[in-house]
Amino acid sequence: MSQFAAAYFSMWVWLAPLVVCVGIGVAWGRCGQPFATDFVSKLVTYVAIPALVFHTLMVSPLTVGDVFEVLVWSTAALLVAGVLAAWLLRLLKLSGRDLGQTAWIPNAGNLGLPMAELAFGLEGLTVAIAFFTVSSLLSFTLGLRWLTGSMGQVWRQPVVWAVLAGLALRAADVTLPQWPVDSAHLVGSLAVPLMLLTLGYSLVGLPRSGLTQGAGVALVRYGSGLMAALLLWLALPEFRIFAPIALQLLMPCAVNSYLFARLHGRAGDVAAGAVLISTLAFLVFAPALLWFSQAV
Repeated sequence: MSQFAAAYFSMWVWLAPLVVCVGIGVAWGRCGQPFATDFVSKLVTYVAIPALVFHTLMVSPLTVGDVFEVLVWSTAALLVAGVLAAWLLRLLKLSGRDLGQTAWIPNAGNLGLPMAELAFGLEGLTVAIAFFTVSSLLSFTLGLRWLTGSMGQVWRQPVVWAVLAGLALRAADVTLPQWPVDSAHLVGSLAVPLMLLTLGYSLVGLPRSGLTQGAGVALVRYGSGLMAALLLWLALPEFRIFAPIALQLLMPCAVNSYLFARLHGRAGDVAAGAVLISTLAFLVFAPALLWFSQAV
């Protein structure tokens, strides 16, 4: 037990930069300081993340074939997780229509990308980026249809174009000059700290009235993710691809899901409770998850 405790707390050292960034966002919100959430979100979504995606794909040790394999397995895993989430919500007598997307889509951006890089380095970050791309596409298509009955426009998501451009250049074996790659790296380096700061700030402003039912939704998020990860483990023996995908499946509820639920559904407060509880729970067991990913 003491050995596990030592390993657990040693992982907190690894996680400290992530926790500090989230903590700064929380402190900023608690102090009532202004935070241009809309501006930062658009900057991250339309500029920083596409730059991070493009740079990572250009320098990644994974081949184009590996990335396509990750995209396929990520899609399959997320679709299975969606079916499981719908089933678990029904078991708990929670609204599948209003809370399905919140329980289904993991926070593969704000927390998933830095966690994957911490645990598995550049190779893991590449897998996480491919997973994040798939989860974003499904969130803005099937996720929105689940919630509203209509689908969003995928072509408006810049991350899609960044992935296509990176894969096309890698497949054509095109060598770019160093300056665009370095520029993408510099701009992309904004993504992770800004996402973590925004996450922390957003947690402060979430309504607290839906905590009880939100705990049930958080349980569904982790339960469906864990079951999908176990099924993926049985189907995909290649650890370097399986492990980062499994890690993404165990991320908490995404903040965007709360925003969708508030705008289009009838359970915005419950979705907010789910985001808050699942994120706090993740911060508790994240060191153990990180330790396990290193141990295996």
